[in-house]
Amino acid sequence: MLIILLASVSCTSEFDRNKFVQAEHFAQEIQRSITAGAEYRQFSQLVNQLSSELTGLKTKAKSEKEKELLKDYSDLLDMYKDGLLLLKYRMEFSSHSFVPKGLIYVGQDIEPIVEKYKLETKDHIFQPTSQAWKSIPEGSVNAVWFNAGVQFRRINHFSKE
Repeated sequence: MLIILLASVSCTSEFDRNKFVQAEHFAQEIQRSITAGAEYRQFSQLVNQLSSELTGLKTKAKSEKEKELLKDYSDLLDMYKDGLLLLKYRMEFSSHSFVPKGLIYVGQDIEPIVEKYKLETKDHIFQPTSQAWKSIPEGSVNAVWFNAGVQFRRINHFSKE
């Protein structure tokens, strides 16, 4: 009985980098698409693929290092989703005349992202109704991409240790 327990403990302490090959591939593709300025639909598809891959890894990550790497990838996925939401708002609200070109409307979904990345907002008043609203520059998505790039490099360094 003791031998079985020791064998199972030793198996769970090993790091199997191969479990993360697909996650690494999708993250690399996302990083490339950020650099290339991919369209929302393509970017969304890649983020969904990474999300599915990480969901599958939740039951496969056994060692502490694997669990830590999975957490790092999950944090990276959250950053990608934040950027994706900013892109979505930029795209959806660009057709509304009350949002000036070059700005992203800060709706309820965007407020946590503004706080998380400490993005600078600008206050506005919608004249017909005197309704207050906020915006961020459309370049704010670059702050999210910068943080995602840092996290991606951290993961690459961590997984090669």
